[in-house]
Amino acid sequence: MPKDKHIQLQIKRPHNELLLLELIRANGSMSKADLTRASGLSAQSATVIVNRLVSEGLLRAEASIKGKIGQPSTPYSLDPDGVLSIGIKVGRRSLEVIVMGFDYQIIEQRLEHYDFPHFPTIRESVLREVANLLAALTDGQRSRVVGIGIALPDELEAWEATVGAPEGAMSHWATADLATDLENAFALPVTALNDASAACLAEIATGNSLGYDCFVYIYVGTFIGGGIAVNGKLYTGQNNLAGAIASMPISVVAEGKAQQLLEGASLHYLEESAEAGGLASDVFYAKNLRDDTARAVFRSWLDVAAPQIAFAAVIAQALFDADAIIVDSSLTRHLNAELVKAVNDAAFAHYDHRGLKGTTIISGEIGISARAIGSGIAPILAEYALDKT
Repeated sequence: MPKDKHIQLQIKRPHNELLLLELIRANGSMSKADLTRASGLSAQSATVIVNRLVSEGLLRAEASIKGKIGQPSTPYSLDPDGVLSIGIKVGRRSLEVIVMGFDYQIIEQRLEHYDFPHFPTIRESVLREVANLLAALTDGQRSRVVGIGIALPDELEAWEATVGAPEGAMSHWATADLATDLENAFALPVTALNDASAACLAEIATGNSLGYDCFVYIYVGTFIGGGIAVNGKLYTGQNNLAGAIASMPISVVAEGKAQQLLEGASLHYLEESAEAGGLASDVFYAKNLRDDTARAVFRSWLDVAAPQIAFAAVIAQALFDADAIIVDSSLTRHLNAELVKAVNDAAFAHYDHRGLKGTTIISGEIGISARAIGSGIAPILAEYALDKT
């Protein structure tokens, strides 16, 4: 399956149009005068472009603002219905399919849970849900769907035993090509990327309220993963494997093979412990944790996972000199805050920071839908990003 295809796609609209759209996306509603100043274009050029984007349905005029001097000012914003996309997140435990608007807000969402990702079943579900979501759109909305994004873990077939699937049940993933299946079924371009990279993209585009340009992103899902943001853009590396946090070793060994981060800091192991204690495996995702047994299970997992994630965070800081290390997860916001605090405590209690300018470890802002949101953003970026390199 192609990965991170949006990195290679060419800009399809004139640069100045994309510039004004990006300015509005970054800053919110802007008047023609605001856009003229921010873009460096002439007032005439900015006016012509804004009028064209309004006529095409990409921008919409908002209520005029009356000032003390001169004519009322009309701000322009992105029209949510101006561009639509389909986003798909295939996880090890769940499938999420969304319709996304031009403002990166979810319009419609479908969610399906399963014990393990059986490819023939997943393929049928994906094609059915996308068809249903497209059929629910008006003709006008359907004509504005620019593409489909799909986010899924790499090498799903390699995790068969880890997720408890029957032997051979996930072997189809070795030759699966959902992107081509989707292109053939719906005649829309498909952008494919790793699920943790998609989550990082969502943080870049809709989170990161502190405005960090360069950060390392860690997403703790069924299995932990990550991504890297460079100059406000998703960086995937020459083999689309940058930010492969799960593969980082967590110790130095002289004999045998070092354990990888994914083997202790993934939620899969929290779920296993919950089930062993007679709890539902999803107890950590739906509400704040009040049950004493569940809290004890979470605490035990945290005692293992937090120092390991802290170890990875300090290494990432040393290698990347990041503005921040952002940690997000599928956990409830309350539990994710506990995770980030524990990672911070471990990072500064157990690891030497000499030679590092500073290690800032903060919580991500998106949570459990980060991967699906990123998958929906990717096709829009493929068409409308100002700079995809």
